[in-house]
Amino acid sequence: MRLNQLVLRNFRNYVDCEIDFKDGVNLIVGENAQGKTTLLEAIYFLSTAKSHRTYLDDELIRYNESWFYLKGAFVPAISGEEARREAAAVNLMTVEVSNELNGKKRFKLNGTLQKKLSQWIGQFNVVFFSPESLALVKGAPADRRRFVDRLISQISAAYLHHLQNYQFALKQRNELLKQIRSKGASVELLDAWDDLLVADGIALIQARAKVLAQLKVHTQAKHADLTGDSEKLDLTYQPLLDGADRAMASDMDDQFRRALQSSRHFDIRRGTTSVGPHRDDFKLVLEARSAGTVYRQEARSFGSQGQQRTIALALKLGELELLREETEETPVVLLDDVFSELDEARSAFLFELLRRLNAQTFITSTRQEVWTPDLGDCCVFTVQDGKVR
Repeated sequence: MRLNQLVLRNFRNYVDCEIDFKDGVNLIVGENAQGKTTLLEAIYFLSTAKSHRTYLDDELIRYNESWFYLKGAFVPAISGEEARREAAAVNLMTVEVSNELNGKKRFKLNGTLQKKLSQWIGQFNVVFFSPESLALVKGAPADRRRFVDRLISQISAAYLHHLQNYQFALKQRNELLKQIRSKGASVELLDAWDDLLVADGIALIQARAKVLAQLKVHTQAKHADLTGDSEKLDLTYQPLLDGADRAMASDMDDQFRRALQSSRHFDIRRGTTSVGPHRDDFKLVLEARSAGTVYRQEARSFGSQGQQRTIALALKLGELELLREETEETPVVLLDDVFSELDEARSAFLFELLRRLNAQTFITSTRQEVWTPDLGDCCVFTVQDGKVR
């Protein structure tokens, strides 16, 4: 898909702004704190119903206002201006989000109110790299799980359904554990929630194992491009249930049930469920050469800032290729502060990748001259105090 137009009203520092975008690269230039990243945040919000910077939607409302509104107009990413106009006339898709202070978000697709988030996710996809993306490498397992869950949810509505069911059952089981501990509720009541956790949890594990195997191939290829083949990256799924990614569904069923049973006393003492896919992770191991010696070390603990940023970029570009492969559509690519902490060689490799990306791309920068010689024909937007020209 291609973003044709973006409308922002009372969103962060934007009062009322409408912007038409082009194919290829859209370079957004301006000083710090002028609203460059906010434009990318708005596009991301239209895709995911979430901000990458805050969990509180009210923080997105302009100061002293009580609501915000976003609208995006999308058309198929088809080559040729005439073909694009014809396709847009038939397949134009508009998405709208509004949020009131201390109120509910409202989503509309082509003017129709969407009652469930599952109807919204996957309508159009974005791949977003920002400084926060470094959490994929150096952050907690929860950061990597969110990345995987969001990626698969864009591909599979069934996965999103299983994920929502699992999270509901997990919340209810944890509440029951606390009641057993404090009020003496019956332990046997856990059986019903265990059944639900097992049913949906196995579906999550199997989907994660499949998608992470695909992501590994794409990420390793992008990482090789970004490093000139001087480093190698390995990605390994680590389900909390040992061997669950390789087991048959029936074996996983028995293993998960036994794990929940054996951990009950521990779970009751803590008031939380200690086993299941809500504790999964994936490991990133970097193989590189230093002073003539080849070493393999976990990137989270031993990678330099430049190496960690390169890995995060490779994961995001791998995500792009996987989404393109699975949905047969090219996501919109958002790159915020992408060159920070990359040396000259890695920057050159990234420029070359961007030239070959074949996707509508939005890039923020404080300096136009860094980009235009290498990217050639790109559309430049200047942002100052929430206004765009």
